Amino acid sequence: MKSKIIYYIALYSVITFVSCKEKDWREDPKFQNQELESKLLESQKLITSKKKEKYILNRGFSNKEEAIKKFLSEIKNNKVPINSFVSWEEQLELIFPNTYGLGTALDHTPLNEYQVLLSEREKIAINSVEQLLTNGYKIEKFIWESPKRFNQILGYKPKVIISTPKGQFEITQIKMVYDIDGKFIVGVLGP
Repeated sequence: MKSKIIYYIALYSVITFVSCKEKDWREDPKFQNQELESKLLESQKLITSKKKEKYILNRGFSNKEEAIKKFLSEIKNNKVPINSFVSWEEQLELIFPNTYGLGTALDHTPLNEYQVLLSEREKIAINSVEQLLTNGYKIEKFIWESPKRFNQILGYKPKVIISTPKGQFEITQIKMVYDIDGKFIVGVLGP
C-alpha cells in the first residue's frame, strides 16, 4: 500500500513539473514580442516628444574641422573624448528626434538596447583611433561628402587623412559630424 502511495505521489509530481514547465509564459514568443513592442513604443514616444522647431547645442565648435581636431586631441591626450563628442543626453534631446524615422537601427530598436549598441561601437572606434594616434600624428587633409539634412540638423561625413611615424592613414571611425544651429560636434563613431 505504501509503495502505491509513493508511486502516485511521484507520478503526480512528474506530471505537475512537466506541465508547469510547458506553460512558462515568460518563454512564450508572443509574450517576448509584446514586451519588445512595448519597449519600442515607449522609446518612440520619448523620441517624438522631443521634436522641436529649433535645437540648440550648448557646446560645440565653430566649424567641422575644429570639431575633429579637438576630438583627435582629446583621444590622444585623454584616451576618451571629453567635450568633442555628443553625450547620450544630447543624442536623446538633439540627434534622435531628427534622425528617427530615417532608416537607422534607432527606428526598430528600444532605446536601452540602442544605447548598448552605440556604446560598444563607440568604444571600438575610440580604441582604434587611439591606437593610430599613440606615437603622434599630423592632420594632412579633410575630405567632406555633401552634407545630409536630418530634419533640423546637418550631418557631414568626413574622410580624415593623417600622417604618423608609421605612415599615412585614413581615420574611418568618425562617421558623422553634426551642425546644430551653427555649432559643430562629432556625433557618430563606428568601427
